[in-house]
Amino acid sequence: MNRMNSSPRHSRLTAFFQTQKGKQASLWLAFFIFWAGSAAVIPYIGVYLESVRIPGRQIGQLTSIPYFVALISSVVFGFLSDVSKRNKLLFRICTIGLIAVLFVYPRARTYSALFPVVLLYSILHAPVNPILDQTSLAALENPGLYGKLRVGGSIGWGIMALVTGFLIDNLGLGISVIFYLNIFFMALFFFLTAFLPEPELPEQAQGENVSLKKLGKMLLQPGFLLLFLLIIIWGIGESSIQNFLFLHIKQLGGSSTLMGTALSISLVGEIVVFSFADKIHSKFGELRMILLAFVVLILWLAMLSLVKNPNLIPLFQIFGGTGFALIQSGSVAYVNRKAPAELGTTAQALRGGVYAGLGGGVGALLSGILYEFSGSTAMYRTMVFVQLGGLVLGVLIAMRERRIRNARQA
Repeated sequence: MNRMNSSPRHSRLTAFFQTQKGKQASLWLAFFIFWAGSAAVIPYIGVYLESVRIPGRQIGQLTSIPYFVALISSVVFGFLSDVSKRNKLLFRICTIGLIAVLFVYPRARTYSALFPVVLLYSILHAPVNPILDQTSLAALENPGLYGKLRVGGSIGWGIMALVTGFLIDNLGLGISVIFYLNIFFMALFFFLTAFLPEPELPEQAQGENVSLKKLGKMLLQPGFLLLFLLIIIWGIGESSIQNFLFLHIKQLGGSSTLMGTALSISLVGEIVVFSFADKIHSKFGELRMILLAFVVLILWLAMLSLVKNPNLIPLFQIFGGTGFALIQSGSVAYVNRKAPAELGTTAQALRGGVYAGLGGGVGALLSGILYEFSGSTAMYRTMVFVQLGGLVLGVLIAMRERRIRNARQA
């Protein structure tokens, strides 16, 4: 009897997820689940590494691995996605691998044991988000609505960052609980892959071959490499916060609950900006969104460098999510407009790999050195000047694009 009832229910569920509304619902849930699981580990990994007595410089080295690996891993998997059009299979391979690695992670307590574990986790984690990005853009009738799907990840991240901090502080589960929480969400993600849409090319792009030669031509388009340079610089500053904010709070005397609270509050700005990203984009354009992201990040870093009471940090954490949502939405839209449809996933993976890989990796290494020798306050003060340089570069890039656009219209 149960089998007879389950089949019609499964059929109705499958039919729903094949509709436009169902596709959007499945992708919103995919972002929510993936980033909820990630929020249990990524923000707390520095605290875990310090708890097993890894020194600051080695924390910087280990936390830089995901970023440098992301540049290669996300592009390779993104290219495979464009060639095979089998995103579900790629999602499942990454998910099964992540679950296996997460079971091993809490048993690694030395630098030499942690290195291969962090490396494998990074290889499998990096491709998921860019493939989700392009799957979402392909599934939407209006790609400008991307932010309304991506906000699911922001909500998931915010909830689990807060819940994880509470569990560590109040239930006596220990810092290792972060890995088992991630395993739970990865299992949910694996189940959800059955209902995610496969990518479909626009009619004008169907039949187009995917090749490395086309990838090279895409990169040589005016503005592509300059955009990548800009988001590398932004990623350096954001990485110093992502990897060392909790250690900064701890250094100032804050608790794990305060860490989770601070991170959750930062998601308020992220949720708002993602929810209205289509309207912000139509009013300001892609490059101005990115410039606004630099302004927000500079203010955030400056405040972190000045605060002495850790309980004040949540009050200005709203800047964090706002800046990320602005640069994510702006850069995704820019790449989506410039890249050929048949290379969409590869282009988004390259964008994400450059941002998280080079920007985040260099930022983690630089921040680790500054943290060990000068402390977190001096580290954030230095990052303010790095981002000011990025803002100046962004203004010059925007002026260059305007001149090119005016010349074409003349």
